[in-house]
Amino acid sequence: MATPAVQTECEGCGLLQTAPVVGPGESAHCGRCGQRLYHGVADSIDRTLALTIAALILLVIANTFLFMVFEFKGRSEANRILTGVFGLWQLGYAPLSLLIGFASILAPALHLTGMLFVLVPVKLGRNPGYLGPLFRWLGALRPWSMLEVYLLGAFVAIVKLGQLASVELDLAFYAFLGLILVSAASHESLDARQVWSTIAVPRSPSQKDTARGGAARACSTCGLISRVPHGGGEGARCPRCRGRLHSRKPHSLQRTWALVLAALLLYIPANYYPVLIIEILGEKEPNTILSGVQELVSSGMWELGMLVFTASIAVPMLKLIGLTYLMLSVHRRSRWKPRDRTHLYRLIEYIGRWSMIDMFMTSILVALVQLGALATIDPGIGATCFGAVVVLTLFAASGFDPRLMWDALEEADE
Repeated sequence: MATPAVQTECEGCGLLQTAPVVGPGESAHCGRCGQRLYHGVADSIDRTLALTIAALILLVIANTFLFMVFEFKGRSEANRILTGVFGLWQLGYAPLSLLIGFASILAPALHLTGMLFVLVPVKLGRNPGYLGPLFRWLGALRPWSMLEVYLLGAFVAIVKLGQLASVELDLAFYAFLGLILVSAASHESLDARQVWSTIAVPRSPSQKDTARGGAARACSTCGLISRVPHGGGEGARCPRCRGRLHSRKPHSLQRTWALVLAALLLYIPANYYPVLIIEILGEKEPNTILSGVQELVSSGMWELGMLVFTASIAVPMLKLIGLTYLMLSVHRRSRWKPRDRTHLYRLIEYIGRWSMIDMFMTSILVALVQLGALATIDPGIGATCFGAVVVLTLFAASGFDPRLMWDALEEADE
């Protein structure tokens, strides 16, 4: 089914435009900044529903059975995904434990379950009142479901453990691999605009009055264009998804500056203090992020070393420098290459979650290597600091409003 042409506002630059009709496999892009507005998918609801059910089954298997088994000098230790979360909690690293548990278990489970509560009523032609707010909430939750990042962290952990002893992958690992593939297919099969178009828009008497006047304002979540009264629109909510209607994110620059500065302060101890403390036969060896990279490179695994360096050192620094540059360009009312700056922002927003590789690796190593006097791996204070850096930069990127970069250009054209 083709997606019809309607008025829509671009999230990247704020341009209100009539988007063209698209068929299955086609996409509509913003005429000013080039950002993809939406894409058409054939049988989107049916395909996404089937894939979501399959993903939920794989999620249960991945979190129920053993993930991997580590054997060292006749002693063995098995773990599940949840084992690393409990291990960090028992060692006194509650904030890190909650972050790992949320990103690897709770967020994926909530997202997939929530999608069922959305897709089943849509498939049956029903329109419960929770549909719009729930679908909006699921969109905000999805970036925190970091299944593919966890897999890369597991891969790094397997390589590190392989240097000490033998590692055997179990059923949950392969179920987890299948879960990632099915979840990715489910996401690509979802035509969000088709879902939004089936959700009824309630109209109250006050909305009928303001529909004759007021300013047109597009919802940044569902795209519905509503009219809000002049001078009182900042407290208005979208009638379809119940999200707040703002011409621009309120206090965007102030919040982003605060988060970036806090992340920058924590970035120093995150790289100075050890993220892991490895003890083998009584000999302790603290590992910082950089020393871990050096160890991988010196062992001949420079590709993996570059992966960890990029995700754990280069990406956080790129986010901090990039967001600082974008905010300064807004303060200076710069009109220089806003399209390129918008692409830079999208890159920063996309790559942020991949910095969690080191955190997931830490949770797996801590869960597996607890063999008493033979071998023990414990987290270091650097792990907590680095986890805070990742969370702060994720919130900073989501809090920045890229449309502010285009406002100076529009002011110059007036």
